[in-house]
Amino acid sequence: MTENLLSVKNLDVTFPLMSKGLFRTQIGEFPAVKKVSFNLKRGGTLGIVGESGSGKTTLVRAILRAIKPTAGSVLFQARNGQVDLAQLPDRSLVPLRTEMQMIFQDPFASLNPRMKVYDIVAEPLQIHAPREKSDHRQRVIDMLARVGLEADALQRFPHAFSGGQRQRIGIARALILEPSLVVCDEAVSALDVSVQARVLNLLQDLQESLHLT
Repeated sequence: MTENLLSVKNLDVTFPLMSKGLFRTQIGEFPAVKKVSFNLKRGGTLGIVGESGSGKTTLVRAILRAIKPTAGSVLFQARNGQVDLAQLPDRSLVPLRTEMQMIFQDPFASLNPRMKVYDIVAEPLQIHAPREKSDHRQRVIDMLARVGLEADALQRFPHAFSGGQRQRIGIARALILEPSLVVCDEAVSALDVSVQARVLNLLQDLQESLHLT
C-alpha cells in the first residue's frame, strides 16, 4: 500500500478580531479553518473545493507553514522521516522548504517584474544550494525545457511573456528544487480557458515524470 506523504488532522486556523481606533484590542476570534482532516498518498492528487472565502488558501498556507496553525497536526513524510509541520520551530522548517513548494494563482503577481527569468528560477537554488552554483545555469535550462520554454527565455523579463508562459516560469521555479509535494493554489484560474487545459496537461505530465504529489 502506498504510504501517506501528507496527513492533516483536525487542523484549525483562527485569526484575532481587533477593535477599531488608535488603541486596538482583541475583541474576539475568527475561525478561518476548522477541524480539517485528510490523507494524501505519495504520488496522488487531492483537490480541495469550496466557494470564495471558505478558507482554501488559508488551509494550504497553514499546511506549508506560511502561517502557523492554531491547532491540529500536519504530518509530512520528509526524506529524513516523518515530521509534524504544525509544531516545528521556524528554524527547523528551512531545510524542508526544498521538499514542498507552491505554485501561485496569479502568474502576473507572483513573478518579480524586475528580475530576469534565470534569476527567478535560480533563486531557490541560490538560497538552498549555494555551493552548487556552477551547476545552476544548466539546471535552470533543463527545467525550462521541461515546462516547454526555450533557453533564450533566460535573459528576458516576465512582461515579455503571455499569462500561460508566466505560469510555466512559476512552475519551473517551484520544481527546480525537486520537491516531493507541490501545492497549486488555483494555478490556472487566472488564465484564459484555452491556456488552462495546456497548463493542466503539463502539470499532469510533470507529476508522472518527476513522481510528484
